[in-house]
Amino acid sequence: MPTTFSLEILRKKVIDIAGDVLGTLADFSIDDVSGDVVDILVAVDSSIDLNMLPWDTVDGLLSIPIEEIDNIGAKVQLKR
Repeated sequence: MPTTFSLEILRKKVIDIAGDVLGTLADFSIDDVSGDVVDILVAVDSSIDLNMLPWDTVDGLLSIPIEEIDNIGAKVQLKR
């Protein structure tokens, strides 16, 4: 069963520093030992070329390290 935290942030739009939408938050990766969130997994908008982005993909989702997040509010704002 998803936790309240996950229900609150899943499906939020993920935007870059310019305010452009990269996609939608689909999931996140959690460190097995610490329990900390380490990456967000983003379902990228189909108009975006994944090869132009600096992050890896995991099972078709863009994997963005948590350190790249500037703010989580109505949208997930990235630092760049």
